[in-house]
Amino acid sequence: MQMKKMAVALALILLSAGVAAAQEKNEFGNIDVRSSLVGGRVYIDNAYMGDADIFIEDVLPGEHFITVRQGGQTVSGQFTLKPNETMMLEARFDESRIVDLKDIAREEAAKRAEAERKAEAERKKKEEAAHAKSEEKKKPEQKKVVVAVPKPHKSPEEERRDVYLSIIRVNVEDVGATDMKVTPKTNTKSVTNFNDSKSVSGKLYRSKQNLLLCEEGTCYRDWNGRFFYIDESGKRDAFLIRWKETVFTGVTPAGTSKVEIDLCLNGDCKRLAYSAEGGPTAQSSIERYVMSWNKTSFIIRRADLVKAITDAGGKVPEF
Repeated sequence: MQMKKMAVALALILLSAGVAAAQEKNEFGNIDVRSSLVGGRVYIDNAYMGDADIFIEDVLPGEHFITVRQGGQTVSGQFTLKPNETMMLEARFDESRIVDLKDIAREEAAKRAEAERKAEAERKKKEEAAHAKSEEKKKPEQKKVVVAVPKPHKSPEEERRDVYLSIIRVNVEDVGATDMKVTPKTNTKSVTNFNDSKSVSGKLYRSKQNLLLCEEGTCYRDWNGRFFYIDESGKRDAFLIRWKETVFTGVTPAGTSKVEIDLCLNGDCKRLAYSAEGGPTAQSSIERYVMSWNKTSFIIRRADLVKAITDAGGKVPEF
């Protein structure tokens, strides 16, 4: 019995030492858990943490068993949290599993890249067949007089900016009582395989003061967009963007809603939260791109091309 007590005491000492070491090095991580069903209860290593959607800070790195329960349904999974990492999880009850959104983004980027490679190979094959058929039937053609229309002269650098500077612009506006209209515009010269979707959750209503509020459930409106951007060297970047507005039940110091954007580049995701105190427009960077955004619109551009224009005293064109 004495040996058992000593073993338990030693285990507690080692656990305390691990937490203290993590605190000293500031190597905790964070876990963001979402749920496809409203009211999902979140547990980490069988300890109840709150209801999804929930952002859990200062979690000790290492293996953790995550469980989400809603009614009589339960989904769970084992995940490894790295120091200073923000893990983004989603409980998908229709799939009976919890997924890491970063892994999903990487898998989708790989699948889309493979699909595009196959489509490009098929397109070249058809072009070659059409060219061969055309050569067989080729006949002398009468010369046509073509009147050349002069075009405004642009430098190579200006032409490069036209093609590669602006990538995507998205505007969000209210329509009807609670719905929203999302208008995306992509640069078709450098963006390919674009697709998007939107959804509304919970019971929303308009107050007499024309404020959008939540009446029942977890209320949010969101939009998802996916595409590839290809630069002048042929390098391909996969984007996944999620714009989400969480609507409150009343007026708070932060307003009646909160807008967040998950910006994923090649599977690495960054969460951005709009703050009205930061001014009408916020700016955020991810690798070689910069995004200017507010609660109702955002635009993504190449940061190096923006810098070249501003350093030369120019004005960044609208998109």
